[in-house]
Formats: sequence, C-alpha cells, structure tokens
Amino acid sequence: MKTTLLQSTIILAIFLFSTCSKKSKTPETFNIYQEGINKLRYNNPDLLVDLDVGFKSVPMPMDFDGDGDIDLLISAAGSYMESGVFYFENISGNGDSPIFRHGAKISSERFRLGSDGKYFEVSEVNGRFHVITPDRTNDDLLIYEDVPENVFWKKVTMPLAARGHVEDTGDNTWKMIDFNGDGMYDLMCGASSVDGNYLLFFKNTGSNEDPNYANTEKVLTESGEPIGKHLYLEVPLADYDGDGDLDYIAMTPFAQIMYFENKGSAINYQFGQGAVLTNDGDTIQMYTRYGKATKLRAVDFNADGHIDIIAGDEEGKVSFIKNTGKVVEGIPEFLPPVFFQQQAKFMDLGALVAPRVFDWDGDGLDDIVTGNGAGDVLFVKNLGGAIPSWDAPKILEADGVPVRIIPTEALPNTEDPHWGYSTIDVGDWDGDDLPDILVNEHNGNIVWLKNIGSRTNPKLSAPQPIIVEWEGEPQKPAWTPGVSEDNELLAPWRTSPFLMDFTGNGLNDLVMLDYEGYLVVFPHYKEGDKLLLGHPQRNFVFPNGEPILLNQRTGSSHGRLKITFADWDGDGLEDLVFSSKPAVDWMKNMGMKDGKMILQYMGRVVSITMMGHTDGPVVSDFNKDGIPDLVVGTETGVMYYWERKSFDITTTMTTTGKQQPAKYKYFKR
Repeated sequence: MKTTLLQSTIILAIFLFSTCSKKSKTPETFNIYQEGINKLRYNNPDLLVDLDVGFKSVPMPMDFDGDGDIDLLISAAGSYMESGVFYFENISGNGDSPIFRHGAKISSERFRLGSDGKYFEVSEVNGRFHVITPDRTNDDLLIYEDVPENVFWKKVTMPLAARGHVEDTGDNTWKMIDFNGDGMYDLMCGASSVDGNYLLFFKNTGSNEDPNYANTEKVLTESGEPIGKHLYLEVPLADYDGDGDLDYIAMTPFAQIMYFENKGSAINYQFGQGAVLTNDGDTIQMYTRYGKATKLRAVDFNADGHIDIIAGDEEGKVSFIKNTGKVVEGIPEFLPPVFFQQQAKFMDLGALVAPRVFDWDGDGLDDIVTGNGAGDVLFVKNLGGAIPSWDAPKILEADGVPVRIIPTEALPNTEDPHWGYSTIDVGDWDGDDLPDILVNEHNGNIVWLKNIGSRTNPKLSAPQPIIVEWEGEPQKPAWTPGVSEDNELLAPWRTSPFLMDFTGNGLNDLVMLDYEGYLVVFPHYKEGDKLLLGHPQRNFVFPNGEPILLNQRTGSSHGRLKITFADWDGDGLEDLVFSSKPAVDWMKNMGMKDGKMILQYMGRVVSITMMGHTDGPVVSDFNKDGIPDLVVGTETGVMYYWERKSFDITTTMTTTGKQQPAKYKYFKR
C-alpha cells in the first residue's frame, strides 16, 4: 500500500510528538538551568517538602483564588533575593494536612509591604479581605483593599498615622475587627515602644462605611497592667475558646505562645494574666526559637469551627497549630506545631544555609550536607541523573537524636533566642576512613560528630569538643557569644571549618579563621597512637608574604565567613573560594613556598547580591563533566547553582577572555 505525502506527514508528526512526550517525562533529557546562576531545583515533581518562602515569612491566610479553601499569601522579608509576596495555592482543600502548590511571586520585583516587609495582618470585613500596613517610612497607614480581587493595586491612605499613639513608636501591626461587639469595625494595633509593647484599641465611633476612630486606648489585663507589655505583640485576636468573645495570644522571646483569656464578654473585655500554651504537659514552642520574627495568625484553617493558629518564622516556614476544640482548665487545647507541606520546586534548606557537597551515603553520588540558622545538620540525598534529582532534606541523627547544634542558654544579659547558625564540614577527622562532621555553632564552639557506622550506612555519635595543643594560653576571639574550657577550640562565630591535608602527612588538618580573622591551619599530627591538633599557623599568604586577613571586622561582625578549597581554574592546585560582598570571591593558588600557600586575589566569582549576612559557597560537579561548578547557600535558605562550561570561565562578570587578578585587595565585610 502506498503512503501519501499527507499520511507521511501525519506519521512523522505523531512520531515527533511521541518522542517529545517521552522525553518530557524524563527530567534529565534537557537542561533545566539557564546560563549563569540559577536556583537549585529538586527536579523531583512528586516530592513534598516543608512550605518555605525564603526568610522571615509573614503569612496572610485568605481564599485568594475563590475556590472555597484557604490559600496563603506570604511576604518574605529580610533578604535581597527573595523579598516580595508569594502565592501558595491550597490544592488539597480544607483539612489538617493541606498540600500547597509551590510558591509563585505575585508582586513586582521592587514591591515590599510595609516599613520592613513584615508588619501587617489580613482583616476580614463582611467577607472582604484587606491588608493594612505602615508605609515604607513607617509614617502613613495604608490599606490594600479587596486583595483577592485587586492583589495589591488598590491602595488607600487611612485617616490615622502609623506612629505617635505611644511614645517613640517602633514596629506596629494593624487589623480591623469589631473589638467591643457593637457591630462597628474598630482598629487594633500591636505597637512597640521604648518602654514596652502595647495592644492599642481605636474605637470606631462612626460607621463601617464612614469610620471615625476615637483616641488611643491601651488594652489592659484584669490587674490593670498593659497586656503582654514585655512580649511581641501583633493582632491575632479571636475567639479561641469558643465562648463568644475575643481572646488574645502573643509571642514570647523564645517563641512560646502566651494565651490571654477574655474573662469578660464581647462587649466588655476583661483579659486574664496570661498562660503559656501547653500540650500534654509540654510547652508549645516554635521550632525556630526566635520569637520576634515569629508571626502568629488566627484563622479556622481546617473549617472545623475552631480558631487555629498559623505561624511564620525566621526560617521562612509556616506552621499549623491546630485547635482541638477542647478547653482544659479554661485554656483552649492546641496540638504542637507542624510545618505545612508544598510541592517541591526550588531547594530551600533553612535560613543562613552553609552547604557542603559530599557523598555522605557512599553510593557514588555527591549529596548535600549542610547546617542552617536553626542549628540543624541536614542531609539531602542525590537520587541520580545527569541533572540530579534530590530527595527531601532529612535531619541527621547522633545517638538516635536529631542533630541540632544550638546553645541551651540565652546570651549573657540579653534576651537573644536559641539560635543555631551551624556551619559545617564533612571529612575523615580521626583517620579511620569514615567521613565525620565538624560543626561551628552560634557561640563559636567547634564540635566533632564521629561516624561510628560504615561508609554506606553512616551513624554519628554525640558532639564532642575539639582540643588544641596551644602554644601558651588558648587564643580566643575578643568578641564571642561562647565560652570554652581548658584547651577547647573557641573560634569566631558562624565561620565555616574546612578539612584538608595541608601538611601532606595523610591526616586532614583544620583550616578556618583564627581569633583575629586570619586564615590559618591547625595541623593534625600523631604522637604514638594519639592524634593531636596543633597550634594555628598563618600559612596562607599574599604574593608579598603578608598573612591573609579575611575578616578585619570586630564585634558581632567578626567571623561569619564561609570558605572552601577546590581547583577552580583547572591548573591542578586548590584555590580558595569564599563568601564576601556582594556574594562570592576567589583567590588563585600560586603554589607553596617555605611551607606557606601563596594566594593571589582574583576578585568576584559571583557579583549578584544574594546575601544579608554571608553566603555559603561550595564547589560541585553534579553533571560529572570534570569542570567544577558552584553551589551557593544564602541567608534566605534558597540554594543557587552555576553550571560552568569551561575552566576558563571563572566568574559570572567576565564574558570574554580569562579573568585577570583584581587590581585591589578587596575583602569588604
């Protein structure tokens, strides 16, 4: 049978369509990354991970798409790369375990709500959803009306100023709600000031159509004291115990929830003294223990008739705290917080992420192991592929307990929270051919997690301090949050350790910043069967022999630096790649002289501003083409990836020719 031209064309079209369809189902058949630096993708369409917007998430729950369930608009604040408003669609409906589509940015690139992108709440007024916020200068009070219909285009200036209602007003968050039960929507404000924090009541003496707000009234408890004066106050007023009046919750410095019962009525409030919420005898505490950055919101999220709590945190995640509907000894019962889940798209491993690339499970594929701002030590398994797919992050365990390197006490004379800020390296520390993990935590104490498992089934033991054979008194930074005993190593805080055999004796030495910010090596050596760590040596120098000072800052700006060594330019010598401003710099290894490594400053690897504190660069070769690529962890927790085409391309700033040494010594912190 003859085939006509038309039939041939149809057959060819079917073949091409079939081929393309088959290819589209295989993630690694095309490069998902564009030229230059990109967000690192999970490349795993069926994966679910913790919902995460980037950094300091401020949730705005509402039915944004009009399908009857509650979606999330979330503002990401406090970062360069991810700031803005993102839409997470609820794709599973009302329930206790909703699934959200990965976030899509709905704001313009330069749009930011409020004076700092994080002081606002949703007001539901007769079925309409508005967002009230101070303006960027924290002077005028703005209302974005009917957000589901108008997004953030319909902006009106309100008849009240944002500040001045208490002396030296600082942060202030506003909400419209009928506070006194008269059918009029009043204005409420959680405001900070130099002498404490206040919940303020502005009674509507006009009408809902033409409001007139009366003078400021500070909301007091039954004892006559301002409610929650020493807590972080916003406006999550709601009937949590189901008795018909508005109760109140506030956040403690260590991210516990204080509940204030309204013992009066909807018309005449009388708030109790407050009690910390517990569940089954345990205090309810947010995973990220930074109360100031935790944003509590009141909403019946699962549509069961009971007001739940959702909370955004510093890590960028959002937690669901379910109200069971039970009232125990006058206090509503809530379940412990759980993180909302979303479809995986871009990899986000928690604020201030400082990754390492290492085959942790011994399967021949480079995984990601990292610390973060919460103090976790996370493992992200490489599932394979020329363009890798990734599994969900898992917290590693030590002696069966999830590894969270975090101080147990606040800093002296402060109310600072239990931060982690863990920065790590992975490698064989004790010479047994098994990879261990070294961690520098918030306080600057370097600890070692020994691998007591096998190469393909690693298991970690509890953290133990690093001991140095000091020449004289132990060197300690002039400013550090931590303390150390005897010869324990206390380093600049938030500075990454790095393992390399600098001395060539077959043992990994420790390279990092010393107590004054110089790049040093702590040599590892043996005396008999005993493994010792020697006094730090400033054996990294400029071509003129001057020791390399990587961070000249003092006080809390000391430390914070992330370093890695890799052959960046293909000459067989390991170069220094490190965090700087605006992002990542590198120094070329010019060889050794008199036991010292000579490093020539080359300039920037990445010029785009990613950081607020410091970025965490590390070198990878996921596509196994022999050319090292770059992975960068950021303050937001989002991971970035630059896949290079050639050893000659050492920076995103140069388009023609090899990068030449910079004409200046630039280590600005």
